[in-house]
Amino acid sequence: VIQRTHAAFVSKLYAMVSDSKTDQLISWTADGDSFQVMDPMELSQEILPLYFKHGNWQSFVRQLNMYGFHKVNDLEYGGVFGDTQLWMFKHLHFLRGQPKRLQMIKRR
Repeated sequence: VIQRTHAAFVSKLYAMVSDSKTDQLISWTADGDSFQVMDPMELSQEILPLYFKHGNWQSFVRQLNMYGFHKVNDLEYGGVFGDTQLWMFKHLHFLRGQPKRLQMIKRR
Protein backbone atom coordinates (compact mmCIF):
# COMPACT_ATOMS: atom_id res chain seq x y z
CA VAL A 1 0.00 0.00 0.00
CA ILE A 2 1.37 3.37 -1.04
CA GLN A 3 0.79 6.11 1.49
CA ARG A 4 0.13 9.55 0.08
CA THR A 5 2.13 12.26 1.75
CA HIS A 6 -0.67 14.79 1.38
CA ALA A 7 -4.37 14.94 0.58
CA ALA A 8 -5.64 14.83 -2.99
CA PHE A 9 -7.64 18.02 -2.35
CA VAL A 10 -4.49 19.92 -1.42
CA SER A 11 -2.55 18.59 -4.45
CA LYS A 12 -5.37 19.50 -6.83
CA LEU A 13 -5.72 22.94 -5.26
CA TYR A 14 -1.98 23.58 -5.66
CA ALA A 15 -2.11 22.49 -9.32
CA MET A 16 -5.18 24.65 -9.99
CA VAL A 17 -3.69 27.78 -8.38
CA SER A 18 -0.32 27.23 -10.08
CA ASP A 19 -1.76 26.63 -13.58
CA SER A 20 -1.18 29.79 -15.63
CA LYS A 21 -4.21 28.91 -17.79
CA THR A 22 -6.50 29.57 -14.79
CA ASP A 23 -4.89 32.87 -13.73
CA GLN A 24 -7.81 35.03 -14.88
CA LEU A 25 -9.98 33.29 -12.24
CA ILE A 26 -7.61 31.91 -9.59
CA SER A 27 -3.94 32.66 -8.98
CA TRP A 28 -1.23 33.20 -6.42
CA THR A 29 -1.02 36.66 -4.89
CA ALA A 30 2.08 38.70 -5.73
CA ASP A 31 3.92 37.60 -2.59
CA GLY A 32 3.03 33.92 -3.12
CA ASP A 33 1.80 33.27 0.41
CA SER A 34 -1.90 33.20 -0.45
CA PHE A 35 -4.15 32.76 -3.46
CA GLN A 36 -7.00 34.82 -4.85
CA VAL A 37 -10.23 33.97 -6.61
CA MET A 38 -11.38 36.76 -8.90
CA ASP A 39 -14.88 35.46 -9.73
CA PRO A 40 -16.22 32.62 -7.55
CA MET A 41 -19.23 31.94 -9.78
CA GLU A 42 -17.21 31.63 -12.97
CA LEU A 43 -14.56 29.56 -11.18
CA SER A 44 -17.33 27.21 -9.99
CA GLN A 45 -18.68 26.77 -13.50
CA GLU A 46 -15.46 26.69 -15.52
CA ILE A 47 -12.56 25.47 -13.37
CA LEU A 48 -13.71 23.53 -10.28
CA PRO A 49 -15.29 20.69 -12.31
CA LEU A 50 -11.95 20.15 -14.09
CA TYR A 51 -10.14 19.49 -10.79
CA PHE A 52 -12.88 18.28 -8.46
CA LYS A 53 -16.06 16.26 -8.94
CA HIS A 54 -18.27 19.31 -8.50
CA GLY A 55 -18.74 22.97 -9.29
CA ASN A 56 -20.06 24.06 -5.90
CA TRP A 57 -18.42 27.20 -4.48
CA GLN A 58 -19.76 26.68 -0.92
CA SER A 59 -18.47 23.11 -0.89
CA PHE A 60 -15.06 24.29 -2.12
CA VAL A 61 -14.84 26.94 0.63
CA ARG A 62 -15.92 24.36 3.23
CA GLN A 63 -13.11 22.06 2.07
CA LEU A 64 -10.61 24.91 2.35
CA ASN A 65 -11.78 25.54 5.92
CA MET A 66 -11.49 21.84 6.79
CA TYR A 67 -7.83 21.94 5.75
CA GLY A 68 -7.09 25.02 7.83
CA PHE A 69 -7.17 27.70 5.13
CA HIS A 70 -8.63 31.01 6.21
CA LYS A 71 -10.15 33.81 4.22
CA VAL A 72 -7.96 36.89 4.26
CA ASN A 73 -10.21 39.82 5.06
CA ASP A 74 -9.90 43.17 3.34
CA LEU A 75 -8.34 44.99 6.30
CA GLU A 76 -5.78 42.26 6.92
CA TYR A 77 -4.59 42.71 3.35
CA GLY A 78 -4.32 46.47 3.73
CA GLY A 79 -7.32 47.93 2.02
CA VAL A 80 -10.70 47.51 0.46
CA PHE A 81 -11.25 45.76 -2.85
CA GLY A 82 -14.30 47.83 -3.84
CA ASP A 83 -17.11 46.07 -5.63
CA THR A 84 -15.08 43.13 -6.87
CA GLN A 85 -15.85 39.58 -5.84
CA LEU A 86 -12.21 38.97 -4.96
CA TRP A 87 -11.66 36.29 -2.30
CA MET A 88 -8.24 35.51 -0.82
CA PHE A 89 -7.26 32.41 1.13
CA LYS A 90 -4.14 31.68 3.11
CA HIS A 91 -2.48 28.73 4.84
CA LEU A 92 0.89 28.76 6.57
CA HIS A 93 2.14 25.83 4.46
CA PHE A 94 0.47 26.65 1.11
CA LEU A 95 3.16 28.66 -0.65
CA ARG A 96 4.06 29.25 -4.28
CA GLY A 97 7.08 27.20 -5.34
CA GLN A 98 7.10 25.05 -2.20
CA PRO A 99 5.08 21.89 -2.96
CA LYS A 100 7.01 19.89 -0.35
CA ARG A 101 5.23 21.83 2.38
CA LEU A 102 1.83 20.54 1.22
CA GLN A 103 2.36 17.39 3.29
CA MET A 104 2.10 19.56 6.41
CA ILE A 105 -1.49 20.53 5.53
CA LYS A 106 -3.83 18.13 7.33
CA ARG A 107 -7.57 17.79 7.40
CA ARG A 108 -8.99 18.87 10.76
